[in-house]
Amino acid sequence: MSLRDFVSEISDVLFPPLCLACRRVVQSVPPAVFCANCLDRITFLTGSLCPVCGVLFPDSPAGDHVCGACLASPPFFDRARAAVVYEGIIADTIHRFKYGRDLSTGGALARFLAECPFDDLDWHRCDAVLPVPLHKKRLRERGFNQSLLLARALGRKYGIAVDFSLLKRRKFTLTQTGLTRQEREKNIKGAFETARPGQIADKNLILVDDVYTTGATVNECARILKHSGAADVAVVTLARVI
Repeated sequence: MSLRDFVSEISDVLFPPLCLACRRVVQSVPPAVFCANCLDRITFLTGSLCPVCGVLFPDSPAGDHVCGACLASPPFFDRARAAVVYEGIIADTIHRFKYGRDLSTGGALARFLAECPFDDLDWHRCDAVLPVPLHKKRLRERGFNQSLLLARALGRKYGIAVDFSLLKRRKFTLTQTGLTRQEREKNIKGAFETARPGQIADKNLILVDDVYTTGATVNECARILKHSGAADVAVVTLARVI
């Protein structure tokens, strides 16, 4: 047994892995982020989807098809996918991560996201993973960018460079919480800029955020990236509001 394996076994005895939600000991090897009981209470976004924005069509007999919103107003991103529904356990843990400044919870959620399959995304074609940036004022208040933590987990899994400097937030905006779709779009308009457009032109990019609510934020990011010449912009989020 190597020293690393020995230390790992001792650590598991002294500090057994706990479920992120109920805090019970997780018995699986390697340790899962959530225990089986809590995992059953999480709704994964599988089934019939809009191939563009990824909205779920529950119990739809028609299969995947473009939703009315994307037909009426096509977004700037090429496709958006989320792992799970933003509710219950997931909403609680994301809130603990972001607003409780719990980086250990954030690390576990990042591992959870990286373990989720996104089978219709071609990761091999991706040139870079970009987190949705925070304004420097918000970054100072929070102390970290939750999207960057998630992006790094995906970058490690797929062997893709994570670049947090290509997309910048130039305008401080009010929180999007509680705003309508129209208010969110107005609030976020013009909030982002690209730092080095020459490194974006003709690139296939994956934009990462924690929660997709109306899509206003990621769509504005995608608009700026496409304006700088990006060939393809896909969006990946941990959760989505349904």
